[in-house]
Amino acid sequence: MSAGKFVVMYVIGSLGNGRAGTERSLLTLASSLDRARFEPIIVSLQDCEFVRAGDAQVETHCLDLDRMFTPKFLRQRAKLAVLMSSRNVAVVQTFFTEAHLVGGSAARRAQVPVIISSRRNLGYSFGWKERCYLRLANRYPHRFLANSEAVADSIACLEHLPRDRFDVIYNGVDLAPVLHGSRPARPIVIMTANLRPIKAVDTLIDAARIVSVSRTDVAFRIIGDGPERGRLMARAEALGVGGQAQFLGSLNDVRAEIASATIGVLTSRSEGFSNSILEYMCQGLPVIATDVGGNREVIDDGRTGCLIPVDNPAALAEKILYLVNHPEIAGEMGRRGRALVMEKFSLQSMVRNHEDYYCRLLAAAGR
Repeated sequence: MSAGKFVVMYVIGSLGNGRAGTERSLLTLASSLDRARFEPIIVSLQDCEFVRAGDAQVETHCLDLDRMFTPKFLRQRAKLAVLMSSRNVAVVQTFFTEAHLVGGSAARRAQVPVIISSRRNLGYSFGWKERCYLRLANRYPHRFLANSEAVADSIACLEHLPRDRFDVIYNGVDLAPVLHGSRPARPIVIMTANLRPIKAVDTLIDAARIVSVSRTDVAFRIIGDGPERGRLMARAEALGVGGQAQFLGSLNDVRAEIASATIGVLTSRSEGFSNSILEYMCQGLPVIATDVGGNREVIDDGRTGCLIPVDNPAALAEKILYLVNHPEIAGEMGRRGRALVMEKFSLQSMVRNHEDYYCRLLAAAGR
């Protein structure tokens, strides 16, 4: 560790391709920390596309660990603890179930003064294995950090943890540069999401069919990839909206597509705190999202966007048609949303809040 710097180590199950919500937020945070005060290190338990590409702007290690409670698990955990000790790591922050267990136990062995377990969803996917891992892993953190009040409430209840052990720091979005794309004559509804069942993209496809009955000019663009892509494309064709619904896959320049759209949509059945919503608002789009998780903490229903019930294509179609048919109201919602993001959900605020958080916890630990 350089003189005067605190080493912060982030341990995550996998970085994937670096574009999913949690992974992208972590990479953005780590690369944005004040290097005069903090030295970030990222450890991925699993080998992945992003690690192999070597594109990280921070020091990155891979444990190449795919299974828990094997001889290799014990060796790699010990290796990680040695790395923490040798680098005099001051803060360990973990992401995803296996990393909570591996990173937390290694940090305790290395006597790291501050151990933080990050929670970024409502625990919708927890099965018996995850619950068993978490029961073990939850012995290690000093604090739990959520990205919304809804996540903190849900996880505290689900995992039988005291609510006062949780802190909340919201996600942030980069405000510069803000694109000012010209809005097309044809209304465009956009959604960015991993194509997995929890994102309920079917709701958007079904809503597109309803919208097309009265407005054939509305286009739907879906950004993201995943196991549901083939089925969703087939569904769009079967419903007769294959021409209106474009599946753009995983893109590097998502912001440019958002800037050219008219309305941003999120149809998730469960959501911790959505980066997509922040990206929509940053580009001045009115947002229609399901009333789940932390969505209500950023969307002021009727002012910056609209909240709808889960799995309700009719409600989604109604809101889309309302905003398309009332562009002045849609524009005002978008302007309010952008102002809110600039005030409360900027990347700079997120990074500063994390830095202050680390310093408070280190001071409490006597560092």
